[in-house]
Amino acid sequence: MTPRSPRTTTRTVLTVLGAVLVSLVGSASAHAAWDPQPVPAAPSGGERATPRIVGGTVLPDTLGAPYTVAIFTALTPTSGEGCSGTVLDPLHVVTAAHCFVESNGTRATPAQVKVVAGTPSYYNAGADPGATTVGAAAVRVHPRYDPAQFDDDVAVVTLAAPLNFATGRVGALALPAVGSSILPRNKYAYTSRDVQLTGFGLSTTGGDDFGTLRSVDVSAIPIGFCQQDKNVDAAGTDAPAVLLCSDQAGAGACQGDSGGTAASGAPGGRFLAGVIDTSGEACEEGRNLYANVAAPEIRSFIDAALVERDLTPDETPLSPRGGRSVKLTGSAARVGRTVRCRRGSWRSGAKFRYAFVFVKGKKERNRGLSSKSTYRLRSTDRGWSVSCAVQARNGGGTGVTFWPYTVKVRR
Repeated sequence: MTPRSPRTTTRTVLTVLGAVLVSLVGSASAHAAWDPQPVPAAPSGGERATPRIVGGTVLPDTLGAPYTVAIFTALTPTSGEGCSGTVLDPLHVVTAAHCFVESNGTRATPAQVKVVAGTPSYYNAGADPGATTVGAAAVRVHPRYDPAQFDDDVAVVTLAAPLNFATGRVGALALPAVGSSILPRNKYAYTSRDVQLTGFGLSTTGGDDFGTLRSVDVSAIPIGFCQQDKNVDAAGTDAPAVLLCSDQAGAGACQGDSGGTAASGAPGGRFLAGVIDTSGEACEEGRNLYANVAAPEIRSFIDAALVERDLTPDETPLSPRGGRSVKLTGSAARVGRTVRCRRGSWRSGAKFRYAFVFVKGKKERNRGLSSKSTYRLRSTDRGWSVSCAVQARNGGGTGVTFWPYTVKVRR
């Protein structure tokens, strides 16, 4: 059977991502006492990326990513859908839910699914003595997954037989601590973190080369810092705790990489940072979303699946939903005046903290997270431009969204 270009693997990001790394941004000068200017996009490391587009480097073997496997779902006797996945233990692979769920809600059965491990070439697996092809005993999809949404796009495949780790060609990737911050922070402000993407997807938009293991390095940031434009939910989602994103032209995931690996950490100490979910309409744009496997909303499902337990939606904690219209307000951005960070609309019962960020050229400083939503501008703030961010936290995870504008502080 020949995998065709997947219809839903990787899904297309429906809105335009403009990645903003708050800890790196500069700001435009305001033209009036209160004239917000868009926060300019910061460099995302694209200049360091391989000149090859999306697929990056072809791996000659699986030793650099023994945990990344190819997944094929047979939709008809002659066609199917190709995806990628990450081995968590000898019997379990985590991948994307949309690899098994059609847009109308129809789900693939375990009998339709096979996993190929231990080889860098899906098509040459039959001639590769190190390759293992195994069926699925069960396919579990996150109980909150909705094909119309990006949230909770994760699934766990229970294999029909355990994988053999003895040769080193197949291995597991560790999960991060539940609730841990995947990305490093300076007080409140998340910065980018290098992640390695590995998968068997296409190397070009509309290509026909599914089945070769490739790797590419990108910089990931929380979804709350990927904005379409003013006051629009990041990438069409209102769940900032459960998604990461990257926006790195010429480097990223493509169709067939869905469910693949976004790994972080040094070799020998790598862990799974995210499950590849979406790509931009053109893969070359390098716009991708990843399910944050440290978020309790995601992780509760994964941990249950690893012990063959099915959960109901109510058994997975719902992370904060919302973040629309985060906004800095005040009568004027002048020394001695007070500005307020309005958190906008949220659901799911969250506790909030606020941060005020000041930027000048390439310099950035912030006052750290606080329960206070107001800040009185000081003389030391004069000449800087101010913005704000809101952190929302509950048992399902912690998300941060920000106001994508700055206002220059005057006398």
